[in-house]
Amino acid sequence: MARRAMHPGARKHLITAAWVRFASHRNANRRGWRKTLLEKFATKPAAMIPDPVSLAIFAIDRVGPAAVRACASGVEVLVAAPDEATAVVIRAALAKTAQRRATDQLIRIVVD
Repeated sequence: MARRAMHPGARKHLITAAWVRFASHRNANRRGWRKTLLEKFATKPAAMIPDPVSLAIFAIDRVGPAAVRACASGVEVLVAAPDEATAVVIRAALAKTAQRRATDQLIRIVVD
């Protein structure tokens, strides 16, 4: 059987074309991997909202006794919140309850 005549350098172009396809596919996969990893760690708006269970635990453990101390002593009480999002929610709750209980105005929430 006769061999096909190849142009000189045709094999080099074939290898180059295969390498370009492989490299572009590899880079596309890499970008996809990085994008997936970035999306996994970058989408944190839901993490900025405090967990309702941890918020209730914080209110029971820290704000409840502080309200009793403020009521009994009449002196301002500072309560340390773990993060700003929790502090905002607790401050809003205290602003609402301060309309009924004047001693809730004596509780100050600060961020640790």
